[in-house]
Amino acid sequence: MPEEPPYRIEHHSTSDDSSAYRSVDEVKYWDKEDNPIARFRRYITQKGYWNDEKETQWKDQAKKQVMQAFQRAEHKKKPSPEELFNDVYDELPWHLQKQRKEMMDFVRSNPEHYPLKEHAKMGAA
Repeated sequence: MPEEPPYRIEHHSTSDDSSAYRSVDEVKYWDKEDNPIARFRRYITQKGYWNDEKETQWKDQAKKQVMQAFQRAEHKKKPSPEELFNDVYDELPWHLQKQRKEMMDFVRSNPEHYPLKEHAKMGAA
């Protein structure tokens, strides 16, 4: 697989307007012509390794796999809302402990909007 330099087609964030520092034509060129995926597809098509029929079969198979994954995921419980506060700090700072408690109190007091039975078991907040 050839190594290709990345080119960000989209803005950095919702507050970024990349048209201030690059033209629409530049973005279109990279998206359609110099995109590493498009270039690789052209290469393998020219070599006879790929064609429209294989692409259609591959897309159909990929869509089927994605839909099967969605169906499996829909039958699993959602993570506990408390998980929002995990895996960032070794020791959760006091102000985030306070936020977690306030959030969980709010969630528990509004069960019509936050059906916790659909979530994995929560720890003590």
